[in-house]
Amino acid sequence: MAALAFVSFFVALGLAVVLVAMRGGPRGVRDTLERGRRRPMRASEFAVAGAIALFGLIVPAVVLTSNQASAGPSGSTLTAGEEHGRELFNSKCATCHTLSDAHAVGRVGPDLDVLAPTEGLILNAINEGRARGQGQMPAQLVDGDDAKDVAKYIATVAGR
Repeated sequence: MAALAFVSFFVALGLAVVLVAMRGGPRGVRDTLERGRRRPMRASEFAVAGAIALFGLIVPAVVLTSNQASAGPSGSTLTAGEEHGRELFNSKCATCHTLSDAHAVGRVGPDLDVLAPTEGLILNAINEGRARGQGQMPAQLVDGDDAKDVAKYIATVAGR
């Protein structure tokens, strides 16, 4: 809602500037106000105002009302299980791993975008843990269906 108010303010401001310019600038608007007469709108002015309304109001309204909540930065549309996997990844894994879809920039574990592991490898790492290199991933941070959701989510978005 705040974004809509912010965008609406600047659209209205831009529309006002264009309409003042179409009336001959500040002097033309002042002359019109002093005389009290308005000349009819020309066809070109009407077309410009219509184009501003179309692209300045309708297009942002369509974009703001479209449901893009399930699509991550990678552009992948996620299932309900993968959405749940994203939430679990953010709470349990994002502090150590890097994954652009989750905006995770951990430095301890491997960069999952570069590694792009398969779902089976991810499930194995979750169940057995890992102890290589700089850090150690404990076993069974998540288990059962939660582990499958995290593995499916990572396999879907890693490297994309």
